[in-house]
Amino acid sequence: MSIKLSVIIPTFNESDNNYLLLTLERLSQFKNLEIIISDGGSTDNTIKLATKYTEFIIINNTNSRAERINAGLNIARGKLILLHHPRSMISSEGIQYLIDSSILPSWGGFTHSFDIDHPILKFTSWYSNKIRASLFNIIYLDHCIFLSAKIKNEMGELPNIDVFEDTVLSKLIYTKFKKPVILPFTSITSAVRFKENGIIRQSILNQFIKLLFHLGIDHKTINKIYEKTISLNSKYK
Repeated sequence: MSIKLSVIIPTFNESDNNYLLLTLERLSQFKNLEIIISDGGSTDNTIKLATKYTEFIIINNTNSRAERINAGLNIARGKLILLHHPRSMISSEGIQYLIDSSILPSWGGFTHSFDIDHPILKFTSWYSNKIRASLFNIIYLDHCIFLSAKIKNEMGELPNIDVFEDTVLSKLIYTKFKKPVILPFTSITSAVRFKENGIIRQSILNQFIKLLFHLGIDHKTINKIYEKTISLNSKYK
């Protein structure tokens, strides 16, 4: 039987992240699906946890989540690819929809929502769903991006950047294919950065690093600023 859905999860030190465990447990319930863990050199129990659920584990000692995504894409066999954020969770109905649907948009993501209730975070999710995705054709990884195997085969590899790889991916796809679609199933995402740094402070930081990105500042410099207070995606010396 051909694989309908390949789920690529780019991980880094996720063993204390309950989202990864719950996601792996949920995904393991489905047939016609493969789980690919593409790890950035975790030093905790991430790999030990992952081996309980999949044999497809790639380890790269890299701070580049783009490189992890590329490695996963290179071995994915599915007709459809799902780039699953390690700290997001999609409903079982959403996963089943991807597997069952005979006709799907060529690419898109799920409806974003944070796991804590706050006006600023509600606005952030609304903007991400209705403005960034619909008007600017950019989908962040915490939406959990899906794309067809055709797109995977034609778009080429992502540059090995440490941050905003999802923005680059979206622009790369949109230049060759149609607009993305936001599915009506929710991707609930951990608001851990907001909890650790404070909602207002983190919101300002997010806008600041976006400005740096659009000004063409080096991606490593941007990511070092982003990861300084809480290292979730990368670890710099």
